[in-house]
Amino acid sequence: MKRSELKTSQQVIGDASRHDPVFRAEWDRTAFAREVALRIVAYRTENQLTQTALARKVGMTQSVIARLESGDQPPSIATLVKLSKGTGMEFDVKISRGAVEIVAA
Repeated sequence: MKRSELKTSQQVIGDASRHDPVFRAEWDRTAFAREVALRIVAYRTENQLTQTALARKVGMTQSVIARLESGDQPPSIATLVKLSKGTGMEFDVKISRGAVEIVAA
């Protein structure tokens, strides 16, 4: 198979979410956690911080930062508050019909 014939990760995810309801449910369930993870990783890399340095800055442990960056489990409101206080990051959260998402400010 040629490299040009390979699907992108977005195409694979799109196909799976259309054809596999179990995958779709899990993808939707972890959307909020993935968005928070992306923001944490972006902040950390832009500020040239290790997970340990970020953890110290926000009053958490490195293992908590690693878990947050994995995007597997949604963070609590208390965790978002700690991140915001320690970094200045903003999280505008919308909760509607059982779904949680970060919205544009």
